Amino acid sequence: MAANISLSYAEIERVCNILDNSVDVTLVPRMKEAKDEVESLLDNNLVLVHASPALKDQYGKFSASLIAATDAIKGYATQFRKIKESVEDMDKDIADKVNSSG
Repeated sequence: MAANISLSYAEIERVCNILDNSVDVTLVPRMKEAKDEVESLLDNNLVLVHASPALKDQYGKFSASLIAATDAIKGYATQFRKIKESVEDMDKDIADKVNSSG
């Protein structure tokens, strides 16, 4: 019969670091870079009296919502770490109880 629980603490931490880094090092900086490029385009090379400011405003809101959504990615990393920590604590508590009863 296969085990019901299996954890690799190192693998959990590795994946959590990938999630965190994907947000901090890749996604958010690239989204900010894209926003800067769109603003530059609308300020200098796609200038329409009414449409450009509206497009700039809407893209700014869109970009902000994407950046806010990346918090969910980091939230998964936090959740996985908390699960790992809970299991580590539970394992230690069981060992402490077993060792104190014998």
